[in-house]
Amino acid sequence: MKAAPAGGARRLLLVLGGALLVSGVAASREPAPAPEEAIRKARALLAAGRPDEAAPLFEAAVAARPADLAALTGLADAYAAVADPRAETAYERAIAVDAGNLPLRVAFAEYLWRDRRSEKGNAVMERVLAEAPGNAKLKAYYGVRLAEQGRFGQAVEQLDAARRGGLGDADVLFYLGSALWEIGRLEEAQARLQQSVLRAPEKAAARHRLGRLLLLRGNPDEAARELSLAARVAPGSAEIALDLGRALEATGRTAEAEAAYRRALELDPGLPAAHYGLGTLLARNGRREEAQKHIALYREEFQREQERRFRAGSRQAELNLGWTELEAGRAEAALAQFSRHPDDVEALRGAASALSKLGRHAQAVRALERALLFDPDNRGLRYDLNRERERSKAP
Repeated sequence: MKAAPAGGARRLLLVLGGALLVSGVAASREPAPAPEEAIRKARALLAAGRPDEAAPLFEAAVAARPADLAALTGLADAYAAVADPRAETAYERAIAVDAGNLPLRVAFAEYLWRDRRSEKGNAVMERVLAEAPGNAKLKAYYGVRLAEQGRFGQAVEQLDAARRGGLGDADVLFYLGSALWEIGRLEEAQARLQQSVLRAPEKAAARHRLGRLLLLRGNPDEAARELSLAARVAPGSAEIALDLGRALEATGRTAEAEAAYRRALELDPGLPAAHYGLGTLLARNGRREEAQKHIALYREEFQREQERRFRAGSRQAELNLGWTELEAGRAEAALAQFSRHPDDVEALRGAASALSKLGRHAQAVRALERALLFDPDNRGLRYDLNRERERSKAP
């Protein structure tokens, strides 16, 4: 595992009783006499996935009642949903009203993580845990988020603390076993993954991970058994079929291994490793003509995959640099980075932000209009576009 599955922390929290982090749980403890109707309508819009329409209502409510917790948290949630940087100030204002509201502070950490500010988000979460040291659910949640950031050592600390605190369900054990694997503690990783499988035998991900680890540790028979069970649970997974083929081949069951490789290619014809596994297996069995065909396909697919990854990595590196330049107040430099990708939604949004900071609002409007051509249902883009249009009309 190079990183925990995306969104794993939120899914885990839902399994653990995620009402803790439902957006906007920090409702006002005292019913606000006004503007209750604006807040009610805004909440309905937010729940309906229309944060761009909710934000102005919350803004009006906050203008009327600057210390109203429901209005402030709603405004923060709406801003966060459309990637408006004012979300940070809104969360901080809400926290100042109710500093002991831990769910609100966790929501703030979530916003910071989504905004690519892991260090600050982690700092917020560390302070939350310092005030709730016995909360195993929060430790498990934070552990998964750390794993998603690639901080596997810290993830192990939090997830194991959650387990020792009584939270030993299948998801916690799965993420703990996966993180232990990443830091080389393979025997412990195997034990935790086996416990995860025992608690939830119907979950293919844990069986798959356990099967791969058993194969890595030189236990192909056990690996094949786990991977066969995983393939029954998730018959549409090409990756599981591929790893099953590897395990079966390692046990000497070449006919079954060949069938597994072919199944992987049936599910994903472009899977390079499956072409390689099948090609080398056929070559060892003297079927050289077909073997050469699959090895050639492996080389072609592998090259394409490497090129795709290189392009994706270069693109993301340039966009990350653009956002860094923008946050540092270097809008011209940021614009230069974003302009390298004129057909990319994130780059166009970044370019619009840079243009706006440079006072070039008409150009920012055009950049956002172009972004909407590629992603017409993106309410965050539409929200930004409306704001830029207002700025472009200002004297």
